[in-house]
Amino acid sequence: MTSPSNIPTQARSIATRARLLASAVDALVADGYAGASTTSIAKRAEVSQGALFKHFPSKHALLGEALQQLFTELVEEFRQKLARDQRADRLGAAIAILWEIFCSPTLQAAFELYLAARTDRELAALVTPVLAAHQQNLLAEARVLFPAAAEHNPDFDPMILSIMNMMQGAALAASVIPSRENGERELALIERIARQELLRGAVAANAAARAKQANTTPALPTPVKGNA
Repeated sequence: MTSPSNIPTQARSIATRARLLASAVDALVADGYAGASTTSIAKRAEVSQGALFKHFPSKHALLGEALQQLFTELVEEFRQKLARDQRADRLGAAIAILWEIFCSPTLQAAFELYLAARTDRELAALVTPVLAAHQQNLLAEARVLFPAAAEHNPDFDPMILSIMNMMQGAALAASVIPSRENGERELALIERIARQELLRGAVAANAAARAKQANTTPALPTPVKGNA
């Protein structure tokens, strides 16, 4: 059992860890992967490098956990914004909120780690499972939002991941060459693709419902003809 005398120390430790994770994301956004050194991160968190390494054995470990926390926070942000959104068009609302998140400065931290992991095997080993888990979380959210399409469209999961990849690519390009017109056109195209795939699922769901109804409807008795 934890003694009461340890609680303040634990609280400070948790607070320090949280500041380091937040500072790691801030450093990636402001300075890129190359500039996000443990020195700069510790300075942003107002702790010593010794304190940083007490919580995280390496820069890679710190950034890997920061990415995981970032994804968790972004999924929660999406849920809260969608819950508050009053639009009847849930797909339109979801696409608009996702685009807002993808274009937020915070997500640039994830882009920095993606690009760095291409040539950094140690970082890739940490980023890959975090990204895989995040993709599963996104699929779970999509299945809740569009259950009929998820059940009846065999390409539902690849469609969702493809849409995410398209939005991510468009947001990454927009961070380098900002163009509102191009962004709006790309977003409109992504939304059309999503609607087509969701419609495909709805058509399949209706067909399955009709087939089930036909199988459960009792056949009418065949009238017996009298002898002429």
